[in-house]
Amino acid sequence: MQFQYVARNSSGKVVRGEIGADSRAEALRALVQKALVPTKVHDVPTVVGKAKIKSRDLSNCYTNLADLLEAGVPLVRSLELLAERGQRSGLSPILRDVKVRVANGESISKAFAHHRKVFSGFAVNILRAGEEGGFLEESLRSLSRFTERSEDLRSRIVGAIAYPAFLVGMGTLQLVAMLVFFVPRFEVIFERLEKRGELPLPTVILLGGSELIQEHAMMVVVVIAMVTLSLWTWLKTEAGKSLKDRVQLNLWGVGPIVRQYATSRFCRVLGTMLQNGVPILASLEVSRHVTGSQTMSQAIRSASDSIASGQSLAAPLQQSGQFSDELVELIRVGESTNRLDKILQNTADTLERQANRTLDLYIRMLEPLLLLVMAVAILFLLLALLLPILQSAESLT
Repeated sequence: MQFQYVARNSSGKVVRGEIGADSRAEALRALVQKALVPTKVHDVPTVVGKAKIKSRDLSNCYTNLADLLEAGVPLVRSLELLAERGQRSGLSPILRDVKVRVANGESISKAFAHHRKVFSGFAVNILRAGEEGGFLEESLRSLSRFTERSEDLRSRIVGAIAYPAFLVGMGTLQLVAMLVFFVPRFEVIFERLEKRGELPLPTVILLGGSELIQEHAMMVVVVIAMVTLSLWTWLKTEAGKSLKDRVQLNLWGVGPIVRQYATSRFCRVLGTMLQNGVPILASLEVSRHVTGSQTMSQAIRSASDSIASGQSLAAPLQQSGQFSDELVELIRVGESTNRLDKILQNTADTLERQANRTLDLYIRMLEPLLLLVMAVAILFLLLALLLPILQSAESLT
């Protein structure tokens, strides 16, 4: 690990720098041996190399760590073994840092949280749930399955849209080329109709777009880039994240899928923690962080406050409006029959299957939808060019 320090030398001068050590205590000892009096020492998060960590390597890491722990290998030794194996994947420096942090008393979830570019917030919260509920190995295997499914989903989406996206891209380039080089040739033909005010609206729009690209192309590119950058920066703020979360949950078509996946994760973690004897308030506090939705997390937090005052779980969840009536009814039945953990786990499986089926359908619809968009654009171009010609021909007859 690397530590940044502020110290004073023998002459009293302030010295700043970095030093490598396995722990903060060792870093302090090393500074004293150099005749420095440290005033501030803090660790520097390990910087991940330029090579991106592959999802497959992360999935294997989770699975191998679960296997080692189930075999009775201590956590620190397990991390050390995985670090020795992870040279090719680029995980070695990260796992070594995690090992040192765990050896110094940190939990594995907190150690992973120092490397958010590799381990997502979802992964950290799943591990936290496993630690507090006593099912760390199961959490690691769940993470492995989730990582594999996410990578498979990404591959399916990329495979489904690769060909139509190529066609749309090439078609867009051709449309821009036509607007720049081909459409201006028709301006002379359309000039008479334009003076008489008889130019069809599609043609007016087409000529205006052609003129805009020809005369202000650089300005258009700059404006688009600035708007995109500003929007990207704003979406990283709390207000932006909150708005993005609400839009995702309420967007037609996409919203129900996002909500089902979030609810499935919540039900699975909450059910597993309850099954392992974790009190419901502690279970809710951990499980609300795995939804991936600020809106739903806030609704669960409000439900937790209501439970602390003596209410059931079903009532505040229903009042929040973020959970389906079917789920609320199942939770109400689970509370009355004292089988809430089993019902939540079964519900998680059902919701995940439903979300997967809907998502598969949407993926299959992507290709014809993109081709339809391209066809509409070409049709608009043809109509904008042909309508004035047909209109002129009619006037001649």
